Amino acid sequence: MEIVRGVYEGWAQGNFNSGVMSPDFEWQQLSGAVEPGSRRGEQVGNSLRRLFEVYEDVRVEAEEFVDAGDRVVVVGLARATARRSGMELNQRFAFVWTVSDGVLIRMEMYPERREALEAVGLQE
Repeated sequence: MEIVRGVYEGWAQGNFNSGVMSPDFEWQQLSGAVEPGSRRGEQVGNSLRRLFEVYEDVRVEAEEFVDAGDRVVVVGLARATARRSGMELNQRFAFVWTVSDGVLIRMEMYPERREALEAVGLQE
């Protein structure tokens, strides 16, 4: 839980290099995202760079942490500004993080808290 909390402390300030990630860390994005689908290892960094090409002032603020054993559900608010249009992003997402031996190995994004809880075998 504390490892994941540390990630969000950094993200809330725009630091997306926080957290100890496995070399083969997997990031599962939503289908409508700038970089949809699954990315692993170096591909995660490439996807983040493309995301920052589209958006500036990116922040993700955690609102809730749910301990689910080796996984942590986080509900958070993503805020950013589109570079070309100036359109504001202000959207709530749910994230499921998997931690193994003190290292982040996977993060999955969900549009709804309910879906993230179901993914870890919990209910609202």
